[in-house]
Amino acid sequence: MQPQRLGTRAGMGLACLGCRQGRHYSPIRNPIKMLYQRTFYFHFENLLYANGRKNTFLCYEVNRVEYSLLVPVCQGIFTKEGNLHAELCFLYWFHNQFLEESPGDEYRITWYLSWSPCWDCAEQVAGFLATHRNLRLAILSARLYYFWDPHYQEKLRRLTQEGAWMGAMDYPEFKKCWDKFVYNGGQPFRPWKRLKRNFSFQDSKLQEILSPGSLLQEEVFRVQFNNSQRAVPIQPGHYCRRKTYLCYQLEQPGAQEPLRGCLKNKKGRHAEICLIDEMRSLGLGKAQITCYLTWSPCRKCAQELATFKKDHPDLVLRVYASRLYFHWSRKYQQGLCFLWLSGIQMDVMDLPQFTDCWTNFVNPQRPFKPWHGLEKNSRSIKRRLRRIKESWNLQDLINDFEKLQLGPLSP
Repeated sequence: MQPQRLGTRAGMGLACLGCRQGRHYSPIRNPIKMLYQRTFYFHFENLLYANGRKNTFLCYEVNRVEYSLLVPVCQGIFTKEGNLHAELCFLYWFHNQFLEESPGDEYRITWYLSWSPCWDCAEQVAGFLATHRNLRLAILSARLYYFWDPHYQEKLRRLTQEGAWMGAMDYPEFKKCWDKFVYNGGQPFRPWKRLKRNFSFQDSKLQEILSPGSLLQEEVFRVQFNNSQRAVPIQPGHYCRRKTYLCYQLEQPGAQEPLRGCLKNKKGRHAEICLIDEMRSLGLGKAQITCYLTWSPCRKCAQELATFKKDHPDLVLRVYASRLYFHWSRKYQQGLCFLWLSGIQMDVMDLPQFTDCWTNFVNPQRPFKPWHGLEKNSRSIKRRLRRIKESWNLQDLINDFEKLQLGPLSP
């Protein structure tokens, strides 16, 4: 029995896959329920060079969307069957189990892979997503397969273009797989040496692959710049810590193109300090800098930015924040007031700023689609920022500003 055709678009003829390889496939067997401990540790270790690991294990979670809530449906494991890779085994099985009976239902699917998809599987999965817009797929990989090959890189980008979210597995994902997909006998997950360092390598390489011409990946922007009060899950049950990202655009008289960059916090140095270091190295005169921040500056960074602005009186510096950092703390509020006193234009990101940030730093070819509640959240954060500004006595602020050796300042 040949698997049923799943789609009609190019790259989606999964039923013809067996014909291309000169054979036909029997129906996909049921998924594996659990892995042995030794199998998990051997195949999921995120080594930079993993010899002898010629199989791919795919642990999956399927959730159905019901009344805007995620309802767990099933979980399991697929691996290679003959010449049919684990990713395609899942697609055949999922189509027959769910889409034939309820083609209109919405699903959220998460894959935990020992290897990222090969170029052919990536193309097939991308085609599957293109013909089934009621699905959202998150793919987390322990290791990247042939990450140096441009052809493989192109196919991974195709996946994200069709809506898949891709990431590298870190400690929380390995622990989750251990707890949910391994016969662990009640034993805790024991991380191997260099897990964190190897994750950093895999993660940075994946970001380079997925965003070769942009400074910020689309999903990173939507998660990190989201101005909702609560963190946004990147997949069901998995929340990404909201970090500081700083996108900047420098415009100077006579320059043909603006200078753009994207900075993150480094160990011991916040993104704002990294920006100041870069700008000082350029010997700026008259210029204009626009910054988009996921979090408003802390008090120390606000003081450093105020000093930098005082040292460059001809500089126009605009700072827009998606969210306010520790806005209830008086010392952080004081830092925001120091920005205003120094002449820095500090404000909250709204739809025009999010759109501009998306166009210049994420994807100029695709229009920005606001998330639910964006403008409502912006208005709420703007009111909070206005109350902060109004709650401080101006003369007290000027006195504190000068006591901190930021220089004499007139309002």
